[in-house]
Amino acid sequence: MGAAIYLAVLLEPRIRSTSADLERQLLNRTSKLNSLWITSAAVVTMVTGFALVSTTPGRSMSDLGSGGWGTMILIGLIASVAAFLISGWAGAFTAKLRRGLESGEASETELTAYRRGLSILGYINAVLVVIAVSTMATARYA
Repeated sequence: MGAAIYLAVLLEPRIRSTSADLERQLLNRTSKLNSLWITSAAVVTMVTGFALVSTTPGRSMSDLGSGGWGTMILIGLIASVAAFLISGWAGAFTAKLRRGLESGEASETELTAYRRGLSILGYINAVLVVIAVSTMATARYA
């Protein structure tokens, strides 16, 4: 959860506020690691959800979607899968932005669109991860 919020709220806006040359250098050095970090965090969230189901006494996969507990866990699992997919799209936008900055062939309008898309996907991913973790964590009280 912290990785998604850190990248969306702190790191990505700071990188965008620098010069194009510095942005290119930072993206070259960090984009692959950031994509791996976010994707790994989404996978850990999904695995944790399934572990919660399998280790909760008296609960099983057949309880997903029924009752308060099952609904909360199901919402968390769906949100974590959606965050995983969003992180893949964000990785694609990052690669396009990085290639555009490296080649110098992308217009400023295209680069702005890539930056905007990356920013939106980062915020959506952070929100989905918060939803996933909070619903799974509070399911025990439902």
